[in-house]
Amino acid sequence: MTTIRVLAPYFAPAVDGGGPIRTLDALTRTAPADVSVTVVTRDRDRGHSARLPVPSDPVRDGARCVHYVDTRGLRGLTRLASAIRRRPSPDVLYLNSVFDSRFAVLPLVLRRLGLARPACTLLAPRGEFDEGALAIKRSKKTVFLTLAKSVRLFSGVVWHASTPLEANRIKEVVGGDAEVVVRENETSLPQRAERVPLPRSSRLELVTLGRISPKKRTHLLIEALARVDRPVRLVVVGPDDDAAYARRCRSAAAALPRTVSVEFRGSLPHGAAMEALIQAHAMVTATAGENFGHTIAEALAVGRPVLLPPTTPWTDRVRAGGGTVVDDDAWAAVIQRWADRDHTELERRSSAAADGYDAWRASDADPHVFDLIRQSRA
Repeated sequence: MTTIRVLAPYFAPAVDGGGPIRTLDALTRTAPADVSVTVVTRDRDRGHSARLPVPSDPVRDGARCVHYVDTRGLRGLTRLASAIRRRPSPDVLYLNSVFDSRFAVLPLVLRRLGLARPACTLLAPRGEFDEGALAIKRSKKTVFLTLAKSVRLFSGVVWHASTPLEANRIKEVVGGDAEVVVRENETSLPQRAERVPLPRSSRLELVTLGRISPKKRTHLLIEALARVDRPVRLVVVGPDDDAAYARRCRSAAAALPRTVSVEFRGSLPHGAAMEALIQAHAMVTATAGENFGHTIAEALAVGRPVLLPPTTPWTDRVRAGGGTVVDDDAWAAVIQRWADRDHTELERRSSAAADGYDAWRASDADPHVFDLIRQSRA
């Protein structure tokens, strides 16, 4: 039996930590039968002070065990360190961040000092090495990465990339000799798309899913609407991740002409977020970069085409699946073209999105990442 200890900054039932929560939920649920998985995570959602509705003791959920830890303050740091060092040491310690002080830096330091001794450490950056992500608080990240290299913090680490593009980014950031396994993110999405009928509306209905943050570049979508002279509504689903940036977005939305509107719905449970997606003609995201992009897959899974920049692994699939790949300076023109399309054309694009999703799911035949890491160690 292979033992794997997963450290995750956020985990289900948390929702505001974004796509990685659903990725890790699916990944740990689908672990091979001869793998024992323990998840160690925060007991609070991103940006929340209240504890999640979870017990203090580890929870057995099928073949996995989840330990929700109060990581606040010095006592919380001690509790987390104890959970990381718990004996026996795992065969694989699986980290899901590079920059999180508690769920990445702490275990890497313990490992480097010999206080945590996993047989193998697997580290998934989860998009933190995307150019757009590194541009946020760049100076702090540059200092950390420089220091990490000087003390060989990543020595012996095996990296998990979701795509060959992310694998290249890892090598660019940490060095060309980095050992990387490439495996697309697991999902709990269906094998076939659900072909949900489009809403009938006199205006173009768009939705964007994700945190309101500089990385997601929500402002590009809102500011583009100011230059659109057709009826459009944009529904924004997601929490404020940066207060000053969120104020900027809301101020821009308040200044829009009457023909266009933006509706901020905040953080929603996953089911309600999917309902907002179904009520749209298309999903839009101006993200500065994604290592995977779980919400993109979710949109295609219900036959909703996607408008996105060329900063994700989905460019070819979106182009073939009824959507549009948009340069930063072209958002207004693209939204205008979509607003001019009649219902028949929107239905055709919806069908193409569902077809694209089915083709993507049919192509996924790679082994589970836990099998890949065992093969690489063997």
